[in-house]
Amino acid sequence: MSDELTYTDRDRTLAWDLYDAQPTNPKIEELAYRVLADEPWRTGMVILLADHYAARRRVDEARQKYEEVLGRRDQFFANAAAGLRDLELGARNHARGLELAITAVEEDSELWFNHMQLGNAMAACGDFEAGWDLMDDAVAMCGRTMPDMLGAALAAQVTRLAEGFAPPERQIPVARAAIEADPANVWAAEMLGWSYLLQYRFDDAEELARRLLREDPQNELMHTLLSLANKFRRVIDENDVPAEKMRAAGFVESAWRHQLDMERGLDLESALDALDAVLPDAVQATLRGAADPDETANLTRPLRTLARWHDGQEPGTGAVWGLAEPFRLMTAAELDELDAAIDADAAAFPEWPEDEMWDQVLTDDDGAYLAIVAFGRLVRRSRDRDDVVIADSLADWVWDRVAAFGGHDPRPKRPALG
Repeated sequence: MSDELTYTDRDRTLAWDLYDAQPTNPKIEELAYRVLADEPWRTGMVILLADHYAARRRVDEARQKYEEVLGRRDQFFANAAAGLRDLELGARNHARGLELAITAVEEDSELWFNHMQLGNAMAACGDFEAGWDLMDDAVAMCGRTMPDMLGAALAAQVTRLAEGFAPPERQIPVARAAIEADPANVWAAEMLGWSYLLQYRFDDAEELARRLLREDPQNELMHTLLSLANKFRRVIDENDVPAEKMRAAGFVESAWRHQLDMERGLDLESALDALDAVLPDAVQATLRGAADPDETANLTRPLRTLARWHDGQEPGTGAVWGLAEPFRLMTAAELDELDAAIDADAAAFPEWPEDEMWDQVLTDDDGAYLAIVAFGRLVRRSRDRDDVVIADSLADWVWDRVAAFGGHDPRPKRPALG
């Protein structure tokens, strides 16, 4: 009996040592289950399995184990609440993540990271300002209670601000402070690069991206940052667009959101795929085939994406969307023709001023349009009337249609850009 206990203790210690060295090592699972076969009351082994499954992205199994520990309501309860909180927030189950974040703070209010994650969850559920303020408080708490972790706390904050669409004025000072606290923190340096981009400091963003790529040529985030910095500089140089005009249009902010939307599967392409799955036959019958790539060469990225999905709708068919006004998708040829007419006689189209950037998308065939304007917003525009915001972006308009037709809407709440 004594030898068996010693063997079990050895397995338990080895499992934890393996997890500390390599959280995804499959041997951990074997060791933990061997311990639990002899000593099923060992809650520590259950939470070790949960953490191991979470590290291996086996989300359902990790969730099951965390829930099992919560049900035992023993000394591991706080650890399980925090682990499941992080799992649910990572899986974008924000409402459940918020519940668990509140529980984690109630169980251990002295740990700064619990407050950081509560602020993160609050912002993810739409309580933006209060959530961001609580993240500030969490960093201050870290500075008081664990000053050697301040750099990590700042890096954690700026990461959550960036992923949560916080405005540049929230992100930039945190990114700077993170670098000052820990110059060797690569993630903080990456976020500083994005803060440069959000300030339209393309040269600084490029310089930082190139430096980090020399250290790690596989850094995909820096490849993206470098690509965007070069792209925006080309827009300025090739089209003689003043930086002030780009800033007013929210080019960088829109591109930043597009990048995050792509990572989350919320982008326009994903929205159109989701719409295809629920599109009523009555709407499908009005849509034209995909545009030829040559016909979309002059269109901006969102319009090109839309035209290559379906090249607009037949005139007078907008009512099939079931909206208050019968707006229909325009064809690539119609968009080109309208742009040419505006260029030829701008005075005849006062609703499309030369000092703005815009893209018409839909028309009611009676002089009103839904158009993409500053910061990617979709607005209703017609002559002698003020713009009315219809959606935060074209992708959001499509997701609205998906939801209206009974499809799943995966979008989190997020602050408006600009």
